[in-house]
Amino acid sequence: MFCFNNLKTVSTYTKYLPHLSITAFIIFLTTDYLPLTKKATPVSSVKSLNVGDSDNRKEKHKSSNNDKGEKLSQEERERRMAIFHYNEGNKFYKEKNYTEAVILYTKALHHNKNFKEALINLSTAYMKKMVFKKALKTLQAGQSQFPQEPLFDYNYACYYSLRKDLVSGLLSLKQAVGKGFKQFKRIENDPDLINLRQSEEYKRWIEKIISERAK
Repeated sequence: MFCFNNLKTVSTYTKYLPHLSITAFIIFLTTDYLPLTKKATPVSSVKSLNVGDSDNRKEKHKSSNNDKGEKLSQEERERRMAIFHYNEGNKFYKEKNYTEAVILYTKALHHNKNFKEALINLSTAYMKKMVFKKALKTLQAGQSQFPQEPLFDYNYACYYSLRKDLVSGLLSLKQAVGKGFKQFKRIENDPDLINLRQSEEYKRWIEKIISERAK
C-alpha cells in the first residue's frame, strides 16, 4: 500500500453541518463507505488522536427520520456521519489533496473513534504530507485499538523506512506478514519502502519468503 492541493479550507464540524442541504443530509445518511486502496485500506499509530468520543456518549439517543421514514438512533446517525466524512476524505486522497483528506478523516473519527479504516488512511495521509509526528501518533492509536490488524504494522514499516530506521522497519514488515499481510508485489513496489528494500537484511528476508512460497 503506498503510504496513501487544492488548499481549500474545510470549516470545523460545528460550522459545517448546519450548511448541509437537506438533499446532502439524506445522501450521507444513506450512503455506505467506499474503501480506499493501499495502506489506506484499504487506500499507510502512544498518544491518542484529537478526536471526539461520540460513540461513548451516554445521553439518551435521539431519533430522526431517514428518507424511508425510518427512525435512526443517535448512534446510527453518528456512524453514518463518520462514513460520509470518510468517503469525502477518500475522494480528496485520490486527488492527492492530503490536507483536506486529513481534515475529513479526522472528522470521521470525531463521529466514530473506532473507525479502523479512517485511522489507517489518516496515518497514510500524514505520511504523504511528511507530518511524521502525527503519523506516528495515529499509528500508535490505531494499533492499540486493533492490535491484530496487519495494515498498521505495514504502515509502521513505511513510516520507519521513510525515517530510515531500517531495523524497526523490517521488524514491522515481518509483523505485518505474520498477521496475514500477503501482498508481496506491493511490498516490492511501494515507493515508501524503497529505503528498506535497499538493506541486505531485507533482501535476505524477502528472498527466503519468495523461496518458501514457491515450494
